[in-house]
Amino acid sequence: MPPENRSAPARMSGGILLLAAILPAALAGGYLGAEFATRPLHEAIATRPPVLIVDVAAALDGIVPEDVGEAIADLRSTAKRLADGGVLVLDAQAVLAAPQDAYVLSGKQP
Repeated sequence: MPPENRSAPARMSGGILLLAAILPAALAGGYLGAEFATRPLHEAIATRPPVLIVDVAAALDGIVPEDVGEAIADLRSTAKRLADGGVLVLDAQAVLAAPQDAYVLSGKQP
């Protein structure tokens, strides 16, 4: 039967079916486009090491001068173990800005 001879409900149900087919296709296309656009960012993040920032000055605060050498050796040893595990360890004195959760708190801080 030609389209002009169909009843209004029959034409409307065809439009609803077309809409039902277009909507999932548009959503899938949008998702795939976003995934394709962000893939380089995901790859860049995956290849960068996690970062921890240590405030060495704060960690040494209050330590008697005789024990400073041992405390620094302990900090270096810990930093080396972290680096061997793939973590980049920075001294807070060398950091201009970073998110608060990147800083390692010393035992003296709450």
